[in-house]
Amino acid sequence: VREVVASLHEQLIKWNLVVWTAGNVSQRLKTADLFVIKPSGLRYEYLTPASMVVCDLDGNVVDGVAAPSSDTASHAYIYRHMPDVFGVVHTHSTYATAWAATGKNIPCALTMMGDEFGGEVPVGPFRLIGSEAIGRGVVETLERYPKSPAVLMQNHGPFTVGRDGEAAVKAAAMTEEVARTVWAAQMLGGV
Repeated sequence: VREVVASLHEQLIKWNLVVWTAGNVSQRLKTADLFVIKPSGLRYEYLTPASMVVCDLDGNVVDGVAAPSSDTASHAYIYRHMPDVFGVVHTHSTYATAWAATGKNIPCALTMMGDEFGGEVPVGPFRLIGSEAIGRGVVETLERYPKSPAVLMQNHGPFTVGRDGEAAVKAAAMTEEVARTVWAAQMLGGV
């Protein structure tokens, strides 16, 4: 799982979803109540399987040298309250984060959105970082939008979930794609 999570961070760069050290991928183990997450503040080009941090579902470090991501408590909250979720991604991708800054859902204007999100991409509540508060906001929002794998946390950025880390990364890439496309459509005159 450390290898998978380290390599999935390369996908965040490939799809232009992150800058510098902002953003993270985690994946929950199928065999134990543990998950693997990126260490805090380490640039993507330096990530290795050995640098990944293993945490329990309360966000406590079980194995790893560095401190885990500042979003660890939120990832842990999501895993505790969404038992079918085994992957979580957080980014500050430009267009999705712009929608989050407006506090507006991305309206369902594309067939692709129906396929991927079951409708509009919702905005979750504003919450401060560093605790499980964002995770709680993600869970509360997804309970109201059960087909969506994505939430745009207001004034913060997107969180996505999936059956594993790769599915959550795909959801993050698709979120950014529809955010950009619907924005462009609105610039052309509305959707």
